[in-house]
Amino acid sequence: MVSFEIGCNFIFILKKSFTLKYFKSLCLVVFLGVFQSVSARSANRLLVISFDGFRWDYIHKANNLTSFHRMINDGGWAIHGIKNTFLTKTLPNHFTIATGLYEESHGVVGNVMYDPAFKETFHGWLDKDARDSKWWDNGGEPIWVTNQRQDTQHRSGVLAWPGGLAIVKGILAYKTESAFDGLTMKERAKKMIKWFKDDYPINLGLYYENEPDETGHAFGPDSKEVLSKIYQLDNLLGDILYDLEDNKLLETTNIIVTSDHGMTPTPVKNDTLKINLDDYISLNSYNITSKNPVAGIFPASKELEDEIFQNLSRIPHAHVYRKKDIPPEYHYTNNRRIPAIILEPEEHYWISYNGSAGVNGEHGYNNSLTSMHPFFIAMGPDFKPGAKVDTFDNVDIYPLMCKLLQLKPAPNNGSLEIVSKLLVNRDSSGSSTFGVYILILLLIGLVGGIFGVAVCQAHREHRRRRLAVSSFSLPHSFRYSKSDRMPLMTNSSDDDFNDES
Repeated sequence: MVSFEIGCNFIFILKKSFTLKYFKSLCLVVFLGVFQSVSARSANRLLVISFDGFRWDYIHKANNLTSFHRMINDGGWAIHGIKNTFLTKTLPNHFTIATGLYEESHGVVGNVMYDPAFKETFHGWLDKDARDSKWWDNGGEPIWVTNQRQDTQHRSGVLAWPGGLAIVKGILAYKTESAFDGLTMKERAKKMIKWFKDDYPINLGLYYENEPDETGHAFGPDSKEVLSKIYQLDNLLGDILYDLEDNKLLETTNIIVTSDHGMTPTPVKNDTLKINLDDYISLNSYNITSKNPVAGIFPASKELEDEIFQNLSRIPHAHVYRKKDIPPEYHYTNNRRIPAIILEPEEHYWISYNGSAGVNGEHGYNNSLTSMHPFFIAMGPDFKPGAKVDTFDNVDIYPLMCKLLQLKPAPNNGSLEIVSKLLVNRDSSGSSTFGVYILILLLIGLVGGIFGVAVCQAHREHRRRRLAVSSFSLPHSFRYSKSDRMPLMTNSSDDDFNDES
């Protein structure tokens, strides 16, 4: 676009005589064009994909995962996955990825949570709560909002990503799609690619799939069913990469593939792993929000809090905390939605109450457990091929996305210290500065050449007119004085050449 504008101005100026006035204009136009082309490298597109419950080591469980390994070879990855936030649940961690905030800061503290100010319970997988801003608009700024707030030409597309259906800070993503759209995996992937190709295309897409989480819950993380699902997701990722390539989008699109949490075995047939709350506290003495595996307990009255705490403290293979005593490294204290008491079982143990059943695989445990950690791989024009880091926190993904999109991050808990090692070094003080010098020299040469051509043309025109005058048909005997001489150029032309305005 800049080159086209410069070309148009060249034509306009050249059609005029090369006066100093227009020469100055030419220099200004060319300089601004070069400056803009050097200093305003446009950001590449960004596609973020989340495969729910994809544990960090799943890619080592299967052979010939061509698409995942292609991304690792052509881009960067976290060798031991990334550390998510406590609770290691789906909605809280997806909103953490989107905002770069701990759960106590962005306010989505569980898939199910009670807000004492609203006196209401949030069920995140219900469509009405997924769209209700009061549950999501609590100070955090999702990346799709940041993207549209800072550039009117930016458009975000959010497909099934938790929080993406709600208006936050007065902004809704340009394109949205519910998690319960009834589409197949391939149909969703096609829709996301279509959004990048529309007449008014998105430059940022966030895409969520609920596998292999559902399969892991049903059969356990070490099952053949989960292995089969991993191959299916590898094929899906391959389709996405090929579609981007076919539509000539791949070379200008950064792709991040990650997850919200891992999964650990909780075999329901093993009764020794079951913690039955009914054996310790009466059902009518409390309300419960999250229960698998961490239980969030709201005592029915303030007077019952001490009694409930003491009774829960007797449970083996579990830790019980009052809200004020939750360890600070959990970052799970400073929010009104966090329960008065939480009961945190050790890994593999699970909670039942009022006869509730368990599943064969579970997540939600302490985020220090490696079994809870998700994976992270990325590729694209801004990622170094073969780059790798050991691990990092998932709050770091938000500032990473902002850097890729050339946005100023909203306040967040993340850092670029580790993730920047995965990126191509585009230090403006090095090779970019050298490039600027080269372009300036080219600019000087270009303008000098144009000016030289213009001077030569003006000199030839001057000679042509003088010859035309000298060959004018006059009687041989006619003689004229200096005062009778015709001017070589008209007054208007002379004014043009001496115009300093």
